[in-house]
Formats: sequence, C-alpha cells, structure tokens
Amino acid sequence: MALAGPLRLWLACLLLCGAAPKPTCDPSACPPCPERDVEGPAPPTAGGCCPHCPPPCTCPPYLESDCEMQGFASGRVPAGRSFYIDFARKLCTCQPGGDIACVPLCPRLPHTCQAVGSPVADGCPRCVCYDEEEMAVPAGTVTSRGTRICTCPPQGGRLQCSGGEGKE
Repeated sequence: MALAGPLRLWLACLLLCGAAPKPTCDPSACPPCPERDVEGPAPPTAGGCCPHCPPPCTCPPYLESDCEMQGFASGRVPAGRSFYIDFARKLCTCQPGGDIACVPLCPRLPHTCQAVGSPVADGCPRCVCYDEEEMAVPAGTVTSRGTRICTCPPQGGRLQCSGGEGKE
C-alpha cells in the first residue's frame, strides 16, 4: 500500500488544480486594432486573450492615388477601413485577409432604359429623358417647361409634354 499515499496526493493535486479559478477573457478589455500604419499583424495583448489584429491591405498601383487622397498616404489601409473610387461610385474596403474588395454604390440600370444620363449629383448613371436643351430629366419625374407639364417615362427616352406652346 505504499502507492496509496502518492496516489492520494496526485488526486488531491488534480482536484485542486481543476477547482482553481481560471482567468477570464474579457473581449471588451482588448485594445482596438491600430489605425496607424503597421507592418504585419499586431500581437495579441491582455494576457494572450485578445485576437491578433488583421494585417493592413496594400493598395494596388491603380488605386494608390485614391488611397493617398483619402488619408492612406503609405498606400496601406487598415483592415475594416474603406475608401471611395471612381468618383465615389464605388466603395473599397480592406478585408481581414489583406485583400481590397470594391462594390458599386450605384443601382444597376434596368435593361429597358432608353436613354442614360447622370442627372443627380451622385454621378450614378440613371434612365433619363433629354429636353430640347439637352438637359437630363430623371425617369419617372414630372416637370414643367414654361406653361407645359412634361413627364419622363420610367424607362426614360422621350420627354412627353402636354399643354402650352412649343414642342419637346
């Protein structure tokens, strides 16, 4: 029975170790990932509890000027941050894997569009009608031209006016 003493001691140790309080991980205690330019992923902190910060994305050569104009002078965009391209018609975001993904912000044009223009300040192409002065009128709108009431159909194309003098 010489083994009973060490076995009891080992079991007691095992029970005490299992009952010891374990450190808790509080994600709210983790610092935010750095906004400044960093090389590679940032190391975890708070006792190894916090996840690594994803690496920043490198702007490809064709996007470098867009990155620089929007505050990413080093050509590196922190993960999760975004910038606009193509006259703010696309939004590009640095993905956690290090790639930059761009999505269009303009709605898709319906295939039934008869005339296309950019009558709104956002620069997105839309179905339009052109009046006699070649001004774009958004599809689906009603406007007045002097004493005439004009309508641009939903698919754009020809501005349809009624009443008053003159022609469209």
